[in-house]
Amino acid sequence: MNYETTRVKISSFLGSLAGLFLSMFGKSADKPTVEDLKRAEFKTSTQKLGIRFSERIRDVFRFRWLKKL
Repeated sequence: MNYETTRVKISSFLGSLAGLFLSMFGKSADKPTVEDLKRAEFKTSTQKLGIRFSERIRDVFRFRWLKKL
């Protein structure tokens, strides 16, 4: 075995060992709250974004854009 192969094997072993410890003792990310979701929501308007659609594209997607009451 040469030095490079040994180093790769040791690095792989240490990496997998660190992954094992982190999975056992690591803190998981907090789940998003209602406030986080509200902050992430934003109303998009094609006019505000400066995007223009042709009538042909509008006709294709018009029924998906209409809100059901």
